[in-house]
Amino acid sequence: MINCGLSVLAADEEPEAAGEDWSAGLPEQYAKNYLISASTISPDKKFALIFPTLEAGETANNANHPERIKDYIVALQPFNVLAGLQTKYPYFQNESHGGISAEWSDDSSVALVALDGKWGPHDVFLLEFHDGKLARTTNILVKAHDLLLPSYRKSKAEPYNDNFDFIFDSEEGDVFKLDGTNLVVIDGDAVTDPKGLSRRSWRVHLKAVWNIPEAKFTSKKVANQ
Repeated sequence: MINCGLSVLAADEEPEAAGEDWSAGLPEQYAKNYLISASTISPDKKFALIFPTLEAGETANNANHPERIKDYIVALQPFNVLAGLQTKYPYFQNESHGGISAEWSDDSSVALVALDGKWGPHDVFLLEFHDGKLARTTNILVKAHDLLLPSYRKSKAEPYNDNFDFIFDSEEGDVFKLDGTNLVVIDGDAVTDPKGLSRRSWRVHLKAVWNIPEAKFTSKKVANQ
């Protein structure tokens, strides 16, 4: 963790009001290579995610060190790196078909962070905060994926691509939604072929509820499409 005794931005200097990502006020070791994601700032302005600039991302890839590209969960007042997102697909500035966003509870104690791809999220993280610290991180997409894995394997369908066996299709809206501080609601389709071109495709509809305090699914229903 890195703590810097400063407020990243004063209340009257907030570019997120215009939907802009920015680096102003970040500590020197982060200001050059990272941007604060305006779409991930908590309601109380205390937490956010930062991601690499386009230049930093390209430099890491050109050096054959993509592992250097990381997205971080940070506290803003004062600045403190709480943790890095554990993902194979971190977002960086202007990533093609990529995106990063967060849905927060009103009290800023819980966030649902999505790392988006072309057809749907690559990862969805549930972040839980307590006393200004990150208390627990859960990859909800992985949990949902594991629920559907037996059905997918039984179908013997062709995988979505070399990296994903199937994806959660968000073309018709968000599949993962936060419900207050206690629940994550999952309601949407998992597919191997969003375009419907494969002769061996698979699609199911998942309705499930993840209980945040209990850290488990309390309801789940899978229906073939």
